[in-house]
Amino acid sequence: MGPRIVEGRRVKGFGVGGRYVGHPYYGGWFERLLGCRPFPGTLNVEASVDWRELAGLCEPVVVPETVWEGQRLGAVYVWRARLRTREGPVEVLIIRPLLSGHGPRVLELVACSKLAPLLDSDRVELEILCSGA
Repeated sequence: MGPRIVEGRRVKGFGVGGRYVGHPYYGGWFERLLGCRPFPGTLNVEASVDWRELAGLCEPVVVPETVWEGQRLGAVYVWRARLRTREGPVEVLIIRPLLSGHGPRVLELVACSKLAPLLDSDRVELEILCSGA
């Protein structure tokens, strides 16, 4: 299956994404998938599809649930994507923690650098890379 385009708009998060991206367990997964140490934060997007629809269109990488130092860490669905920015496409991971407090259309973006300065508006366009996740 080829790439899919998902549109959305930037929305405010809960301010906790950086803590999870910086956690050794999740951060290690994201670093392996991105090929870099991820920026310690996420960009939240209310998307044109919800995460369950996206999983039906494009199989995610699943970061499995684990227990780390006595704390339960939930599973996370991950898709590779390209975010369209004014400087050209930027490789990102779309993540959806299964224990998220967000509604089903809110997806979080993880990247090697801070994404917000690369956007001209709250409108977001993502190219989901479905082949070879």
